[in-house]
Amino acid sequence: MNHLRKRLAVLALPVVAAMSLGVPATAAPSTDTRVVVAEAGETGSASGARSAVTPQALVSYISNENNIGIGVSRIDRGQNYDAILQPHRRTDGPPLNWDRAQSFYIGAGYCADAWFFQGSWKPSPTAQDVRGPVVVRTQQSISGEAVARWAVRDVKRC
Repeated sequence: MNHLRKRLAVLALPVVAAMSLGVPATAAPSTDTRVVVAEAGETGSASGARSAVTPQALVSYISNENNIGIGVSRIDRGQNYDAILQPHRRTDGPPLNWDRAQSFYIGAGYCADAWFFQGSWKPSPTAQDVRGPVVVRTQQSISGEAVARWAVRDVKRC
């Protein structure tokens, strides 16, 4: 039985490594990293792991709609990212449970698209096919929406 567990663990390692290819192992700022502001058009009014976020407390989230991890920051502090958001997860859900997400990071050699929700999902006019290394700061209020909803799509090698 131990032999089977070891074999399964060895088989799982390449999957974990492949899921994290979109971001480097370090969150340290790089002189090569650019910053792009993802805009949703008109603006409106509207730190670590936490317990589940109540709908009233939620300000913004980022959804990773890819098969690869991306870097995300709850509060943009000038570093590349605070945590890696695993594939098909949102920052307001487990394990992060953040009440806001202010930016995402795409590593060197990758490109991605930012989308926002304003009645329907729309591509950000300023953050399509952004090329890493790049920190994309997301607009925190979107006209007509109580929550700024962002999605990162189409992460690919470029």
